Amino acid sequence: MSELFYKIISPNRQWYWFPIFWLLRFFSFFYLLGHHFRLWAYRWGIFPRRSLDCRVISVGNLTLGGTGKTPFVMMIAETLRGNGFKPAILTRGYGGKSKKPVNVVCDGKEILLSPEWVGDEAVMMAEKLKNVPILTGPDRFQTGRYALKNYEIDTLILDDGFQHLALCRDLDILLCDHQRPLGNNHLFPAGELREPASETRRADMVCFTRYSGGGIKFSPKFLSSIPQIKTHLRLDSIINMENGDVCDAEVLKCQPVIAFCGIANPEGFRQILQDVQVQLKMFKAFPDHHEYSLNDIKELESIASQEGVKFILVSEKDAVKLKNMKLSLPFFKVVIDLEILEGREIFNKKITTTSRGDN
Repeated sequence: MSELFYKIISPNRQWYWFPIFWLLRFFSFFYLLGHHFRLWAYRWGIFPRRSLDCRVISVGNLTLGGTGKTPFVMMIAETLRGNGFKPAILTRGYGGKSKKPVNVVCDGKEILLSPEWVGDEAVMMAEKLKNVPILTGPDRFQTGRYALKNYEIDTLILDDGFQHLALCRDLDILLCDHQRPLGNNHLFPAGELREPASETRRADMVCFTRYSGGGIKFSPKFLSSIPQIKTHLRLDSIINMENGDVCDAEVLKCQPVIAFCGIANPEGFRQILQDVQVQLKMFKAFPDHHEYSLNDIKELESIASQEGVKFILVSEKDAVKLKNMKLSLPFFKVVIDLEILEGREIFNKKITTTSRGDN
């Protein structure tokens, strides 16, 4: 369904998709009305907004799909820890089966739940951070209150929280993909925009992710005087999933590899691999949050054997799902590092400022 959706909304859609696209444009009008009513209801107190007794930082985006929120959230948590703060992360737990209102993925010491129950992103963050409590649940106020009651924390980070208006926050960070900051420039369901571009004004900081230089296709009137930073993802290293050996990214240069992922923006992962000049013999993009079967793994191993490749590469997010699977060939987890190319001082100042607000 996801593949079909993007075929219909693509600017390069086939002529026979135009009637469906215009039908979706019609429904977008009602989506817009609903959006404005929701904002109005929160603004005038018809829908209540609640506060938590700590600083709250929200990270989100205007578009569907991936803009690099997860690595950005982890960078915030690491920056806070490095400056003496005690953060916890609240996320929805997309792809997990748990129906509980509060799920403790990590208590700051050990990982307590599997990707099957709380989703791959939450477990991946827990594996990389370890010393940061991570909780999932649909109600951020409820999970936040649980975190405050049970852990010694002073800051809550909301993963994918820009549209979660029910909870007051002190800092709203909006992420936009540098190449396609507004998707196809249409509102859902005719496009990738969750909200109109004008809602950028709610942000306290805008980050352009996957920045590759050059101009930004974003109207200055929407950005106004909002502080901006630019980040880039790069391949830092690879880890052998069988024995935990870490290899520098340089070992991949000019090497034949096959790679796969089940993430929201697979092309971003492909580009990261191409940046280190691998010979990409095959790249397979599974649906986001894909549940891997033994047949999937056997098929990948068969292709790797046929192509004679030494490296089967997988994203960190997908690797957490393969831990208990029997692998006949070496699989390597790709470790991605997030770099701030412009605006490091802005980022540090915003993240470590302790004054409370009511955004």
